[in-house]
Amino acid sequence: MLSGILLGVGTPGYPTQLLGLLAIPGLLIVLEQLPQNLSKGQQARYSFGLCWLTGGIGALIAAHWITNSVHVFGNLPFPVALAITGVGYGLEVGVLLWVAFAAPRLLLPDQSSRDVPLRLLWAVGADAFWPRLIHWNLGALPLSGIPLLEQSAALLGSSGMGLFSFGFAFVLLQAWRLRNGLISRAVLQRVLWGVTLLWGAGFGYGVWTLQGGPPKQPPSRALQVVAIQPNFSLQALASNPELAYSDREANLRALLEDSRMGLTRTSSDAPRLLVWPESVFPGAFFQDATLRGEVRAFLQEHPTHLLLTSVDWEREGDRWKFYGISTLLNPEGQELGRYRKIFLIPFGETIPLSSWFPKWAAWLREQIPNMSEFVAGEEFTTFPITEGWVSAPICFDVFAPQTIREMVRNGAQLVVNPSNLAWFGKSTASDNMEAVLRWRAIENRVPVLFASNNGRTVFLGADGQPQSERLELFMPGVLVHQLVLESRSSFSRDFPEALAGVWGIGLLLAFWSLRSGSKRSARRSR
Repeated sequence: MLSGILLGVGTPGYPTQLLGLLAIPGLLIVLEQLPQNLSKGQQARYSFGLCWLTGGIGALIAAHWITNSVHVFGNLPFPVALAITGVGYGLEVGVLLWVAFAAPRLLLPDQSSRDVPLRLLWAVGADAFWPRLIHWNLGALPLSGIPLLEQSAALLGSSGMGLFSFGFAFVLLQAWRLRNGLISRAVLQRVLWGVTLLWGAGFGYGVWTLQGGPPKQPPSRALQVVAIQPNFSLQALASNPELAYSDREANLRALLEDSRMGLTRTSSDAPRLLVWPESVFPGAFFQDATLRGEVRAFLQEHPTHLLLTSVDWEREGDRWKFYGISTLLNPEGQELGRYRKIFLIPFGETIPLSSWFPKWAAWLREQIPNMSEFVAGEEFTTFPITEGWVSAPICFDVFAPQTIREMVRNGAQLVVNPSNLAWFGKSTASDNMEAVLRWRAIENRVPVLFASNNGRTVFLGADGQPQSERLELFMPGVLVHQLVLESRSSFSRDFPEALAGVWGIGLLLAFWSLRSGSKRSARRSR
């Protein structure tokens, strides 16, 4: 139970974030003490229950933003929302914990002095490759916001940061084993030295990466980016969708006025990019000629590129297909590209297995009227702007590392993440989102604009560090920033296959070492 609490508070948004480093060692020590009088099957079920309980408690604390969204916008009673988060999402976390930490404990022979390298690499691999509803990086969460260590994501990917946090956990496990007479002090010293060198290398790489100091002032022809945070509430959408639509019509006028004021803080002689976050545009941009005309007239009056998100649809045979899109318009109002959202939120933007269980899907549509049903896009689109390229993954798109990686591989030199976090109320959703965006920025060595409807809005450099002030939760405002579009190299982005290969070789070598040590021990015992 304590491990679940520590797992929850060890996430972005809490001042006790580093306590998350104690969550995994607590779970490892509990798993080490599985009742020996149980069969392997019973131990598997018992350990799975422990992992599910840990994941459920952690989810209730760290993901209370899911509870808020399910309750307010899903129109479900609060106890049901708690159950969905604690039992449902907690199950997902519990399965990952079981695969990463419990399964090796059950399957490997009792080799207390040799199993750490294999179990560490296995846990890192599970965190990286295990399919999940929401692609958190379990090992990186408690280290989020430590700039020197986070730079290692450029080499290892954010999942690879588990080498630090999981390595720390196994040091504490070995200390517990020593205390209980299961290993010698020499074994603990070897593990401690190995993990200390690992952390030292991580901090050293971070110092080397960040030693350049603050960014230089960009030249006058740098791209000027204006991000609008209108603090447009979607609360009315939960109870009265028709009223919410009229509110959105009024919101377009306010959005245009905010944009005018923001553009006055820039120079019309240099290229400009205006960004509207997700869900603030009042209709379907490519389906509503009147709204499209208003936007085109604004752009021609105030020459700037405009990046916005909307919905779109097309008919395919007897079926309509709906998409969440982002698009870039030039100063004449002409479309420069269109991206279709790839990572769809289950039960928010899509109904899992709806084609297999149509009656179940129809019942859900009646219960959750605000749920959308989009078709996932397939192309990692980038948009041309001035002398560079920009991409606009939408909201939770950034949880899937592949999305931004492929966009940057396709040429993106700036990633704009238009988001709508109004669904999650006053919670840690923005903190978690910013942490994930820091990882994506560092992994791909690309600057990122986090542009949220209700907060937060901030520019992150290619090192993941803030380059501007932050517009916090429910704070209407405008953010202006200048940057030069340029490409940077990144090992984890450019060579993910090689990184996976190194991990696979390391796993095989660790397994071979464990088996060899087991055979030598068996010969000595005879």
